[in-house]
Amino acid sequence: MLIFIFGWLLYGQTLFFDFTYFDDQSLVLENYPIVSNVKNIGEIFLNDVFLSTPKFYYRPLLNLSLMLDMNIAGTLPFIFHFSNILIHILAAGLIFGLLTKLKYQKPLAFWLALFFLFHPVLTQAVAWIPGRNDSLLTVFVLAAFLFFLNFLDQPRLRDYLGYLFFLLLALFTKETAIFLPILIIFYFLVVAPKKSAASDRWLLVGGSLVVGVVWFILRSLALEHDPVTLKIVTSTILKNAPALLVIIGKTLWPFNLAVLPILADAKIIYGLIVTPLLILALFFSRQKNYRHLVFGLAWFVLFLLPSFVRLNPVDTPDFLEHRLYLPFIGFLIILAEIDWLKNLNWPKKTVKIGATLVLIGMAFLVFRHSLSFKDRLTFWQSAVATAPHSALAHRNLGAMYYLADNFAAAEKQYHQALALNEREAMAHNNLGVIYLSQKRYVQATKEFQQELAVNPNYDKALFNLGDLAYRQKDYLKAAEYFRAALKVNPRYGEAYEYLLILQNQLR
Repeated sequence: MLIFIFGWLLYGQTLFFDFTYFDDQSLVLENYPIVSNVKNIGEIFLNDVFLSTPKFYYRPLLNLSLMLDMNIAGTLPFIFHFSNILIHILAAGLIFGLLTKLKYQKPLAFWLALFFLFHPVLTQAVAWIPGRNDSLLTVFVLAAFLFFLNFLDQPRLRDYLGYLFFLLLALFTKETAIFLPILIIFYFLVVAPKKSAASDRWLLVGGSLVVGVVWFILRSLALEHDPVTLKIVTSTILKNAPALLVIIGKTLWPFNLAVLPILADAKIIYGLIVTPLLILALFFSRQKNYRHLVFGLAWFVLFLLPSFVRLNPVDTPDFLEHRLYLPFIGFLIILAEIDWLKNLNWPKKTVKIGATLVLIGMAFLVFRHSLSFKDRLTFWQSAVATAPHSALAHRNLGAMYYLADNFAAAEKQYHQALALNEREAMAHNNLGVIYLSQKRYVQATKEFQQELAVNPNYDKALFNLGDLAYRQKDYLKAAEYFRAALKVNPRYGEAYEYLLILQNQLR
């Protein structure tokens, strides 16, 4: 009950936030005609999460959760933020259940669950609508793991099926869940080697394999080809490895938060300070359970490393903070093995006051940081302020200024984006749109062509060249560009409309 109440008090203000136009406009506004229709569930399970090309991510449960919200309140942001808060509260409650199941004292388990609920680094998973992908994943992983622990205690069919069911839901939510069976094997081999019969272990492994095969087949049908290669995995993990220190720093010193962090603007110093202190605290903890400690570390690393993999590595954020959501549970288990925390006298008044003051301080940081997500202009201004070397942040801030009819500010941001990355996708196209609206056709043509030189299959640049040709009454060339845009994106409604207009004019 307290977790429920505190969750709403902490994040209640986000109920009145708008869209940030960082993926949420694609997932909700642009895909609404398809995702809102319950008849399209089959298409959701056989498509990329963005219902677009190229296809990178297979996450149908995210779209199903959005479908549920859409059928309640359409595209009203309130309902999506409402669901995000509920999912976060549920995750915190399940963490309390997990920690008590692992035999930690209830007062410590409760405070660590609140520590998770209040932690500022997890704000993005709640205040940003697409952030629910990680909180939803965490709910399913925790549910699966709790069923697994119940099965270890007393093998029953309902717990076995419960584990497999939530494993499947987790896989349909995010690819990271593929590491859950590995963690399960690690647990019954290392943490509790004598707790289960060999036949039960093989049952778990076999069932996990069957669920994994079902997920893999559907994913393969949806994506048509696997975008993940060994080269991409190894190169991007190595490139983003320094982010590990940044992330560890944010877990215990969450003052350098950013909505769109990149390594160029990150502060590694906090991680360099926090990491040795954490190691020393564990080293001098004589009552630590080594098996739980290793398990917590395995949880943290296995679920964190996939977040370093970038399928589209051109100026994308290296470590969005909501990706720490699931790994953070491993960090909580590590904290629970520090003697200083484990031996706290929780009924003591000074301990209660100290624990409360920590939560109040974090609540203040959450309240302040969540304001960065209140609307699209605020979000991208915050992105540029905290990651000034991000071409992506400058480009999208320019887009927000354009939507606000502040063309001069938009043009300035696009030029800054191109100065940081001359191949920044969509920047040339967006400059061309400004010039097109100002009837500077020569400059607009140049920008659209430069966009296609960088991004040859960008449907909007092709459409904009068609629009430009149409305005100049070159109808044949316009039709050619519109058809090219439709070849890239068969769902491009405006291109169809213009082609119909052209057919009527050319008759």
